[in-house]
Amino acid sequence: MKTTYFKTLLALAVLAALWGGSVYWNRRLKKEAAQSSVQHRKKVFPLPKKEIEAFTLTPRTGQPVTCVLQKGAWQIVKPQPLPADSTAVQGFLNSLAEATIHEIANPHPAHLADYGLNPPQETITVTTQGKPREFTLLLGDATPTDNGLYAQVAGQPAVLTLASYMKASLEKSLFDLRDKRAVTLNVDQLQKIQVSWGRNRYTLVKNPEGDWDLMLPPAVRADHFSVEDMVDDLRDLQMQSILEETKQNLARYGLNAPKMTIRLTAGGQTQALLVGKKKNGNYEALNTSLDPVFTLTSDFFTDFQKTANQLRDKNLFSFSTFDVHRVSVTTPKGHWVFQQEKNQWNEVSPAHKKESSSKFEDLLNRLSELEAKKFPTQHPTDLAAYGLVHPQYRFKVTYGHKNKTQTVELAEVAGHVYARRTTDPVPSEISVSDLRKIKKDLSPLE
Repeated sequence: MKTTYFKTLLALAVLAALWGGSVYWNRRLKKEAAQSSVQHRKKVFPLPKKEIEAFTLTPRTGQPVTCVLQKGAWQIVKPQPLPADSTAVQGFLNSLAEATIHEIANPHPAHLADYGLNPPQETITVTTQGKPREFTLLLGDATPTDNGLYAQVAGQPAVLTLASYMKASLEKSLFDLRDKRAVTLNVDQLQKIQVSWGRNRYTLVKNPEGDWDLMLPPAVRADHFSVEDMVDDLRDLQMQSILEETKQNLARYGLNAPKMTIRLTAGGQTQALLVGKKKNGNYEALNTSLDPVFTLTSDFFTDFQKTANQLRDKNLFSFSTFDVHRVSVTTPKGHWVFQQEKNQWNEVSPAHKKESSSKFEDLLNRLSELEAKKFPTQHPTDLAAYGLVHPQYRFKVTYGHKNKTQTVELAEVAGHVYARRTTDPVPSEISVSDLRKIKKDLSPLE
């Protein structure tokens, strides 16, 4: 019985020890988790980014890059004076200011080389307006599991780890931080785009109404969406790499006889892009107002490789059908005026009567879809040759709260149908079937 009693006491003692150990271990885990959470929230850089006035990035190999805030704008001053990419610099500063300690990898490392910190992969030295006046962060290798980046604050012994994505956010080259815009004019103020490639030439000019004209001559309407796509390309155009910092070897890049020249005028200033040889999928190029020779994506060349006919606006009308409130129609059978009142289309001249709104909207849709199939090249300004001095059909559309109008005239001559908006100096040709469909839509209204 004593033996049984002793075994029971021993089992209870073992259980108590296990319970005590479990409690201790759980408390320790909670404490370490709390410490880890605090460390995770602790920022590496002790000052807000607005107090940074300069920084230098020194890679393990290569030249240091120094950026300085001058009159509210960031400039690269070393290894050579260059305009900085404000977006790239602000992104770098945001990452630096928000960098937080993931964990303490080693509070007192014996060999910094074990962490890629002797020498470091990159040294970031920051000059500030506050305290400390200077702050240096050393970046090392990736952790063995690649889920972190070793780092050390100069003057502090501990090796830290940062989130792995900080490597790409903080390790920047000269090319990363420089202004890579291939066009530095204010693209939103563009007034003229002149392009030549091969035997093709075209000039686009923004008219006083703010629309783009294609100068054939005469000036004709340019396709709004095509031109705005080109303007967007120019706004976003970035150098892909720098081939040389000064334009000394133009023949080497095919820039003495460029494949394409794009001359841009904005705000009284002019810049020209010259596009030369294609190499490794990109085109070698320069901007006459900038120093370097650089590369551009091949997509850019393709987007500007257009003919004049491709850039012409092929739409006869450009109204939105829901915005139309008055239509005047002239055909060989007579003249009618239709008006929309409270979502109901009515004939208001020569008679006064309700029309089938659905059938009238069919006509409006048909008119809005009228499109040039080709453009006559023989004596294009001789309107009489195309029956447009005395057209057989005339459609005047009034739309919008400002009562804007667009008028298109049509004439059938020798099996062809010619058309033009009355503000166009030259006609276009539409398909015979388009006129046939319009006649069908008109029949219940006439």
